[in-house]
Parts: sequence; structure tokens; C-alpha cells
Amino acid sequence: MFRVSLRLNAALIALISLGACAPAEENLAVLANARGTFAVGDPQRLLVGLLEPETSEFLASPEISATATLTAPDGEETTSEAAFLWTVPNLTGLYRVYHTFDQEGEWWVRLNPSGYGPTPKTPFTVGTSDPVPGPGDKAPTAVTRTLADQPIEEISSDDDPDPAFYELSLDEALSNGKPTIVVFATPAFCVSRTCGPMLDQVKTASQSHPDANYVHVEIYENLDANKLEDLRVVAAVRTWGLPSEPWVFVIDANGEVVSRFEGAVTDEELEVALEEVGA
Repeated sequence: MFRVSLRLNAALIALISLGACAPAEENLAVLANARGTFAVGDPQRLLVGLLEPETSEFLASPEISATATLTAPDGEETTSEAAFLWTVPNLTGLYRVYHTFDQEGEWWVRLNPSGYGPTPKTPFTVGTSDPVPGPGDKAPTAVTRTLADQPIEEISSDDDPDPAFYELSLDEALSNGKPTIVVFATPAFCVSRTCGPMLDQVKTASQSHPDANYVHVEIYENLDANKLEDLRVVAAVRTWGLPSEPWVFVIDANGEVVSRFEGAVTDEELEVALEEVGA
């Protein structure tokens, strides 16, 4: 079953266990990206949390500036700015780091937040390929449910859905000669609580960028399931190779992915991506 929306929670448990060996005053860096989505060659977008180990409180804040130090498998270190972004507005946030990996294998990330000591290093793996479509890749075609098929409450768990996001199947959107913005999210069942905010951001942006297709793909197909364990993932999620949710993809009129955002996106990032495809 599609349970990687719990990736951040699982990472917290693992890092708290590791942190037990570290001094109590040391905070932890928690990588929020899904495992297996980093590859050599292209600029990658890391989302890193700052965690107080004893209370599990997220400390990331717009008032706390930070840098991130990345250590390559050969030991070379690179330090760059870590920009803050809200994942749940005014409640929870992470730090965003862009980096182009030049080596596969085990890398490490360490946060250096102002007012605190540096965190211990957190390991993650960079591979030779990335299963999730990224910039330059052709967007996979997939049939998704629309209002012509089912009532909106059966194809979206959004509590305030925009009907325009369910008028076109994704395969139709990718073939009509317009840019397409697709959101893979499940607002009602998203453990990280970031699905709703990301979908809301795209709904807001669509009002000022009308020259594009907007498609919300609900992660689960049977929203009336009595138990979470009974939820079934829609086929499009597997077609796109998504190991987690939410994701936003910005696709040009030729069906090529221009930008992708996992977990959270700033309004500024989304604006730039929409302008790039002429939406």
C-alpha cells in the first residue's frame, strides 16, 4: 500500500534513535524527501527539517537563518544557503537546498542554523537514476477520473474542490497543446498535512495563470473506504513512479516536464515555473 506519506515520521523515529548517542543539546537534521529520488547530473531540491530531539518539535522558522553542508561520498564538503519555506502555513516549515550531485553513493547533510550549533550529519543515498519524472523528461500519459465519469466527492478528497481541476483527464491535458500543471495529492489522507496547502497554492495560482490545464489527481480511488488500510492507489500514481505525496509537476505545451516540486513549494517557485511554460 502507498504509505510513503509517512516518510518524514519514519525519518524522525530513526534519527531520534541515532540522536540518543549525541549530546542532548544537539538538534537533528531530518531529510523530508522520499527515499530514492536523488540522482547524479541534474539540480536536486532537498527539503530538510530541524528537529529538537527530546520534544520532536520542528524548529525551522523564517526568523532562523541556516546554511546546509553536504558531504559527498569522497568526503568533499559544500556549504550553501538553506532557504526557509512553510509546509503548513504559519505552523510547520522546512529548509530548502538546491544541489547538483556529481557522485553516486552515500551523502550526508548537516544544518547550521543561526543561534544553534550545527546538527549531526544525516545520511541519504544518491543513485544513477531517478524514478520520478523530472525536468526534460516526457510526462507519462495516464487516464485519470473526471467529472464526466463520477461526482466530484468520489474523485477528490479536497474539502473545497475547484471543478476546473477535474474537467480533463491527464492524458487529454497532455495532448491538447497547452501547458499542464498536475497535482498529485490527497488532502483528507495526507499524514504530512502538506497535500491541502500545496493544492490550495495551485488553485490560487490558476486564477492569475489561466492559459494552462490544471489537473488534480487524487491519490486514492476508493475514498469511501472504512479503514485507511483499505484505500487503493490510483493507477496514475504508479505510472508516474511516485514513491510519496504530494507532488506538483509543471509541464510545457509539448508535454515535457519543466519543473517538479515534492512536499512543499513556495509561491515564488510556483510563479517562476508557471511563467516559464507561458501559463
